[in-house]
This record gives sequence, C-alpha cells and structure tokens, in this order.
Amino acid sequence: MRTVKERMNLYITKSVMDDLRRTVPARERTRFVEEVLAREIRRRKLKAALKASAGAWKDEDHPELATFEDVNRWIEEGRKGFTRDFSKEWGENRA
Repeated sequence: MRTVKERMNLYITKSVMDDLRRTVPARERTRFVEEVLAREIRRRKLKAALKASAGAWKDEDHPELATFEDVNRWIEEGRKGFTRDFSKEWGENRA
C-alpha cells in the first residue's frame, strides 16, 4: 500500500538549512525532516497525555501498594503471569 504524501513549504533559518545541507545527503533530507517532526509530535502528544492524566492515581485508592515491599510483591506476581517457555521454539540448549 502506497503512503499518501503532501507537499509543504517551510521557511527555515539559513543557519539551520546550511547545517541540514552539510549533515544530511540531498536524497535523504525529506525522510530526515519527516522522522524528526514525527518524533517531536509523539513527544508533545505524550507530554500532553501525561499532563492530562496528572492526579489520576490516588494513594488512597490503592492501599495494597502502600509500601515498597507491596509494590515489589505486585511486580513479582505480575511477572509470574507473563513467563513463557521458549525452549520449543529456540531449542533446549540455546543460550
């Protein structure tokens, strides 16, 4: 399936453009800029989601996790539920 592309004109300071030209080969610049933009957009969305969810966890709603020992026990119990024996797929003696 082919990805739909759109053209966009941007004004970038000369110093940034000069650095881009020096560091990224001509045929890789679009992909480079797209990757950087996508990463920054993901970062901003995550920041907004974290800000929006601030205060969602209330200690009084989770008395079973009041101490470090409680948290460690909860983690260990969770890990037990996600163990899987890969010996059939990887072979018995795989290191």
